[in-house]
Amino acid sequence: ELSQEQSKTAHERLRRLQELDDQPRTETKVPFILVELRGHAGHDSFIEICGKDEYGVYDSLHSWLQLEWGCQKLAAGDLSDDTPLPFCDAFYSWPYFQASSDEGLSNMGLATMRLVDFMCNQLSWTLGVVNGGNVGSKGEIREQQIIFKAPHPMNLVSPHVMVELRSAGYVEICGTDAGAVSTLRDYFADKFGGEVESGHEAFCDCCLRCANNVFKERGRSGENNVGHLTTQVCDAVVAMLPGWSLVTMNGGNYGADGTHREQQMVFRWDNHPLREAPHLLVELREAGYIEICGEDVGGFHGKLADWLKSEWGCKKPMVIPGQEPFCDLKLSWSPKDMMCASADLTAFFHGHGWQMQVCSQGTVHAKGKPDVREQQILFRPGSSAAGVVEPHVFLELYTGEGSEVLGNQRIRLREVGDCGAVLGELEKFFLEYLGGELDGQDDHGITSFSVDVFLSRGLTDNNLGCWTMRVCDFMVDRLGWSFVVCNVCNLGPGGRIREQQLVFRHDGERRDIPLVRPNNEVLDPAAFSGVQLPSYWRDEEVKALKKQRAMMICEQDEVQSIQEMFDATFKRVLTRDRVYEYQTSSSEEMPYRLEVVHAFRSENANLWLNFAQRRSSYKGGTVMRTKTQSAGSLLNSRLDAGEAYLAHGTNPSSAMAILKTGFVLANAGKATGTMFGYGIYLAECVSKSDEYARDDNGGTFPGLMAVLLCRSLVGNPYVVQDPGDAVPAAQASNCDSIIGDREAKVGTYREFVFFDERQVMPEFAVIYRRQYDSKSVPKFMRSSTLGTTGRNWQVQLDKGWGNVPPDVSLDLNKADQEGKAELERSVGEFLYIFNLKKKTQLNVATGNIRKIRAPMRK
Repeated sequence: ELSQEQSKTAHERLRRLQELDDQPRTETKVPFILVELRGHAGHDSFIEICGKDEYGVYDSLHSWLQLEWGCQKLAAGDLSDDTPLPFCDAFYSWPYFQASSDEGLSNMGLATMRLVDFMCNQLSWTLGVVNGGNVGSKGEIREQQIIFKAPHPMNLVSPHVMVELRSAGYVEICGTDAGAVSTLRDYFADKFGGEVESGHEAFCDCCLRCANNVFKERGRSGENNVGHLTTQVCDAVVAMLPGWSLVTMNGGNYGADGTHREQQMVFRWDNHPLREAPHLLVELREAGYIEICGEDVGGFHGKLADWLKSEWGCKKPMVIPGQEPFCDLKLSWSPKDMMCASADLTAFFHGHGWQMQVCSQGTVHAKGKPDVREQQILFRPGSSAAGVVEPHVFLELYTGEGSEVLGNQRIRLREVGDCGAVLGELEKFFLEYLGGELDGQDDHGITSFSVDVFLSRGLTDNNLGCWTMRVCDFMVDRLGWSFVVCNVCNLGPGGRIREQQLVFRHDGERRDIPLVRPNNEVLDPAAFSGVQLPSYWRDEEVKALKKQRAMMICEQDEVQSIQEMFDATFKRVLTRDRVYEYQTSSSEEMPYRLEVVHAFRSENANLWLNFAQRRSSYKGGTVMRTKTQSAGSLLNSRLDAGEAYLAHGTNPSSAMAILKTGFVLANAGKATGTMFGYGIYLAECVSKSDEYARDDNGGTFPGLMAVLLCRSLVGNPYVVQDPGDAVPAAQASNCDSIIGDREAKVGTYREFVFFDERQVMPEFAVIYRRQYDSKSVPKFMRSSTLGTTGRNWQVQLDKGWGNVPPDVSLDLNKADQEGKAELERSVGEFLYIFNLKKKTQLNVATGNIRKIRAPMRK
């Protein structure tokens, strides 16, 4: 047991972390929560919850666990010195877990997906990772970590489904989307010879026993075809189920020798921008092989093989005549440190425009040895520009050996790309809050820290999940990095030694999103005397003033009306506020269309009361018509005189938060500046609002942006064309708002500025994606861009200066920064030589030379 002094030190560290959480911060908060399901058939099973209690998630989980699974809350300890040291933030018994037979049948997958359905579809939290391992002499104790991150509105309407491949001869499907389950059942019946097995309803939603020749394995090194089947299934799912993509993958091994392979894949309808891009799986096996499975896109197998041979000394193994290959490419290697190898491999793929999607690891008995590691890493092409290696940090938390107070604990770190100051911040965090000591850096660039924070009680109870969440909080919440994936490896006798690998990525600087006001308002029915709520509101409790607000999923006619408004107000006009977004199949600087994926409407009684009270003082006058009034008749029919729907670009999570509380005038300009004075800035053209919109980052519904459509009292506006603080003049003229008319001045857009936050009622959160393919939009929207961002290199054409393609401009900027004199670059079918000193462009084929010029700003 812990000594009194050790217990006091451990409690003090947790209290210091609480103080760190309470410090003020400027960046948007991104909470994480980890739910660990620990099942042991015929014995007590438990659930541990770790992470910050944001949005009332602990109370909601408590009620659901009791109601659905009959869980009972147990004592978890707290931060006072005289209590047991908490290993988690909430602790429950779990009588729901079931397992049967030696083939590894259990309801862990089903339980995982029921929890995912609740957390995502009801509470709107985002599934990040499903990560599991097996403990015990035969792996009979299942441990499943499910990590959720900040709520996102699309979770309310996005179904999930899990496919589990089990080498014992089964495919299990778990999910509540009947259409997806049916499509997958038919696929596995056709491709895997699967026959539906009855009597498995307690373990999954659909179980198929596969034909005898589907799952294959051979030899003493653990060779099998599960990796090959995995990529086949992933590619098939994104093709069969439009808009679906792989969210997380979890590989495990069951049985005394780890001979039964289990691969869980969770898919989600999220309209991922990579659409049907193929999956490539690389499996690093300490048994002496590297296996590559997946489509050979553009001859990439050869490039990867050449790199592996050059950098790692890999060789093609001898081909045995008549032996069926279990993968698409196989090489032998002298096994390296798994974290180091994974980091180097990630850097190689990113340098060729591929991005890591998921990774998982496990151990098997191979060649007579226990704990032979296997690491699977799945990549997809097209997530970044070729030659761009996004900064990554790989972390490894090793809990150490022994029991209770574990020895030989460590944290290891390896960077990919230029990680800048984050390494120093991490070192400070480990030393100050984890009691770490810097051991130094080895020849492979791995920095190691000795720590003593990992503790355990018995075979399964430990605090690894707690510290995993603390590291995630620090990297994401404090440093602004994105969490990519984590996976656990169980080592040693019974798998009691745990090693958690975490990967973080820096996705670039993002514009800060203004914080919303704390929701401290109460509903006072007496204040609504004489105030009529909108006739189209649907929530009966809000209409009866029994609750303050409700979030409604928009009906199809509302979504259609919003799309009409979007199309009518989209102009392909560039300004300096537009940031270039890399596209695999296009070099366009801005999209052709914004396609509405879904929309949510707020029925907020208090915000409506504020709006109605401000409107009552409106004196009327000459109505200023906005572009949004030219289309979307359903929405516009709801407006009164002097009102208009106007747009505000943001990210989805912030959009939902602002719907709840409204805009805060005190935060005006913190994200985008104040060109015309202090106020809330809206636009009549969604193409202007789109300049400030972004997704939620970190792989959370990537490529889905948000615009708030706000019911706004424009009233009598004060119109200006030049920048400057126009608020005093507008107020002195008794005007209701300001219009900054840069459209009349320079041909761009009109912006609307409100200096009374009551005049702006955010009503719709519109989730959309950018469409860069001109063939996929209506003909009237297939126009060329006007204006400039001022960020691109330009070439002097016969009719004036024009932008070079944005990806070429990025390469020219990089070459210029590196002091290079020339750059060779293909554009279409032509090869050009750019002379950065002479500022010329040479067409090698024609010999034609044109002048080029650098961006106005970089």
